[in-house]
Amino acid sequence: MGREAGFELNCSGFSGSVTDFIKLLNSLGWSYYDEEDRAEYLPVGDTDSFDWQMGEITESALYAIFDRKQQRGETVGLVLYYRDTENGITLLAEDTSEIIIIPNICRKTLDDDEDSLTDVNWYSERIFQKLLWYDCGMVNLKFEESMENKTND
Repeated sequence: MGREAGFELNCSGFSGSVTDFIKLLNSLGWSYYDEEDRAEYLPVGDTDSFDWQMGEITESALYAIFDRKQQRGETVGLVLYYRDTENGITLLAEDTSEIIIIPNICRKTLDDDEDSLTDVNWYSERIFQKLLWYDCGMVNLKFEESMENKTND
């Protein structure tokens, strides 16, 4: 068994720019870079094939990719890590009216077991409450979690 979780939020009242939203997350302690200073992101022209790229890239180059993808109507994708932890999220968005945040990297759980429920409070304190403090224009927030059955054939 395994669990999958995801948050969906609408922050269209803040800015229509996904780049602006990502910059705000960065100011809240979410980094674009892993411990080896590499970023993982969806490249321009990916057109929903989710061919993730990983490498050393400047912040301004990432922003240019995000802006170009949004102009083309493509899904912006980025992995972010919370400061000084291994805990990360995957962000997916075409615009700020539907932002998907997937807590899939060392997902925080209620009892430190990967099959346990997601610790929604941990993510709320580090993302959603802070977004409200910075008046991100959040008009909707949803959380969903499902358990998948893994069978051995």
